[in-house]
Amino acid sequence: MLNIFQIGLTALHLASKEGYVHVVDELLRRGADFDAPTKKGNTALHIASLAGHFEVVKLLLDAGANINRQSVIGFTPLYMAAQENHLNVVDLLLQRGANQALTTEDGFTPLAVALQQGHDRVVAHLLERDSRSRGGMPALHIAARKDDANAVSLLLNNAEVNVNHQSQVSFTVFFSEFN
Repeated sequence: MLNIFQIGLTALHLASKEGYVHVVDELLRRGADFDAPTKKGNTALHIASLAGHFEVVKLLLDAGANINRQSVIGFTPLYMAAQENHLNVVDLLLQRGANQALTTEDGFTPLAVALQQGHDRVVAHLLERDSRSRGGMPALHIAARKDDANAVSLLLNNAEVNVNHQSQVSFTVFFSEFN
C-alpha cells in the first residue's frame, strides 16, 4: 500500500498523476502549491509530465509551475516526458521554454534518455528544437554504445555533430563503441 505521507505526496501530486484535469484545476484555484516537491524533489509538473497528461501539464504551466525545476537527482519535467515518449508533452514543454540542456546527476539530457529508450520521434523533435546536446554524455556516444545505426544516422543527418568529441570521461565516440 502506498503511504503518501512517507513520500511527501499532496492532493495536487495525486490528481496530477491520475490526470484529473478538473480536480487539478480546482486545487490550483484554491491555492494549492504547484511547486511543492515530494521527498524526491518531484513537483506536480514532473508527475504529470511523466504520466503524459497534456492538459494537466498545460494547467500547471499556466498557473506558473517552474518548468525547469530539477528533482533531487536532476530530472526535469522535459526529461521525464522524453523518457516516457510523450511527444505532445515534450512539444508543449519546449514551446513554453523548457531547457533541454539541463542534465541529471549522471549527465543525461532529455535527448540522451530519448535515444537510450529508442524514442525516435522524440529524438527527432528534440533535435529540431536544439541541434545538439550541450551537457553530459553526448547523444552520439549513447547511440554508438547501443549499436543503434538509426539513431546515429538521425544524429549525423540532423545535427552539427563532432564525431571526435570527447565525453566527460575522455572517450571519443569511436572508443565508446568498444566499451
